[in-house]
Amino acid sequence: MKNKKRSMAAQLVALLLCFTVLAACGNNNNSGGTNGANTPDTPKNSANTPNNAGTTTEKNEEPAVPALDEAKLTFYYPVSSAPGKDQKLVNDEINKYLKEKINATVELKPLTFDEYEPKLNAIMAAGEEFDIAWSARGWLLNYQPNIDKGAFLELTDDMISNYAPEARANIPDKFWPDLKANDGKVYGFPVYQIAAKQKSLVIQKRYADKYLDLDVNTIHSYKDFEPFFKAVKENEPDVIPMGMAQNSWGLYVDPNVIFSDGLGVMYAKDDATYKAIPTLQSIEDKKDFYATMHDWYQAGYINEDAPILGNINDLKKKGNVAAVLDFVTKPGGEVDEMNNNGGNEVVRVPLSESYFTGVASAMHIVSKTSKNPERALMLINLLNTDKYLYNLICNGIEGTHYTKKDDAYIEPIKDSGYAPNVDWVFGNQFNAYLKAPQAADVWEKTIALNESALVPVSYGFSRNDDAIKSEVANTLAVNNEYQVAIETGAVDPAKEVPEYINKLKASGQEKIDQETDKQWEAFLTDKGL
Repeated sequence: MKNKKRSMAAQLVALLLCFTVLAACGNNNNSGGTNGANTPDTPKNSANTPNNAGTTTEKNEEPAVPALDEAKLTFYYPVSSAPGKDQKLVNDEINKYLKEKINATVELKPLTFDEYEPKLNAIMAAGEEFDIAWSARGWLLNYQPNIDKGAFLELTDDMISNYAPEARANIPDKFWPDLKANDGKVYGFPVYQIAAKQKSLVIQKRYADKYLDLDVNTIHSYKDFEPFFKAVKENEPDVIPMGMAQNSWGLYVDPNVIFSDGLGVMYAKDDATYKAIPTLQSIEDKKDFYATMHDWYQAGYINEDAPILGNINDLKKKGNVAAVLDFVTKPGGEVDEMNNNGGNEVVRVPLSESYFTGVASAMHIVSKTSKNPERALMLINLLNTDKYLYNLICNGIEGTHYTKKDDAYIEPIKDSGYAPNVDWVFGNQFNAYLKAPQAADVWEKTIALNESALVPVSYGFSRNDDAIKSEVANTLAVNNEYQVAIETGAVDPAKEVPEYINKLKASGQEKIDQETDKQWEAFLTDKGL
């Protein structure tokens, strides 16, 4: 294993030599927002730094390569459930490897999905130091709002080319603009994986076989599932027909609309018309849907704690939820869902078209408080290129947490003490070992889907909220009060929806819609549409 690691470590040689030349020339142009305490690492020679096996002196002695001073990093990321008993064991094994590769250690900081954002918000508000965190555009640790707060460090072209060149080379150039913030700069590094979205219903196969008496290809509306939910409720008293939570709701799908960053883009069948759908109008359009949800909630099809349950996985892991929503249907994703559903097989029923969402739906950011931003980028580089390290953090230690079946497939050891089950959080997922019943070509299919998915006209649109900051904050508070309760059917929409609309109006929603429409029209004009 040591020889294997050393051969892998040797791959950094050329990169380290480049660092040396750059440092010697005094030509480091990094402008990533670092201050005097955060000056770029200058690689130096040490026992923990790979030697240049390709260049020797006349005496066949290897030349000195500047070493990296030891660095201690922290990495926050979300997980489906609380860490297992072997979290530290795996963390220690990772650090042994990182010491050899980049003379660094990392303290892994997993947080469950429901606690992740509140905890990180508190950490950033207090100015606490950390190095890397997981972020998404429009979801957990929302990309643009935290850039606006000054929480994320800019990742300049120089920084990326110096400290994460291999990982950058793996990202198709046409995807890279998705990382640009409103100021045109980049503050995150993509976790390359599925970059297309398709909403679907994930149904436990045993219940689908018994009660879904329909050709799944004929199901196109949420209402088509009502007979299934009714049958499950009547025949399976201990099973929840439709599971929902604060992080899993939104069953409604308009087949003519593709949503991107809260903006609806209308598509006709034969010709495309582009229309920004005002939020207040979209709520009015969904009144029939809200009424149906309330009927289902009262009938017991939806779990009673849906509007207050923080994490849907807490419900799914019990194995007694017949159906849940999946917002990113992907090739081979049935394995993850099976693991999340107590080990029960699942089937998927698509509810929408597959459309390209970009690579900013999952990324790693470097904190503005990091004292080692360059080393943090080197760790990000490894997580996205080093198959051994990536699978170590994803699956744990071979023989302890999983059994290797062959070069491609592994089998997790049940109750092993380490099973994050969030490969898509850690790094380039195309380096992941396969798990049955994933097909051998699942990654090839995923890449093909990324390349072929419909690219909506709204791709690349990101609203600048400078002129509407107070309105956005005020309406967010209103949405937090009403939206989940209404969408899960927990309240009577006849009473709550009018109150919801009136409070949104009073909080400035109409001004937000007007500003959105103005920027959307400018975006279309700029694209020649």
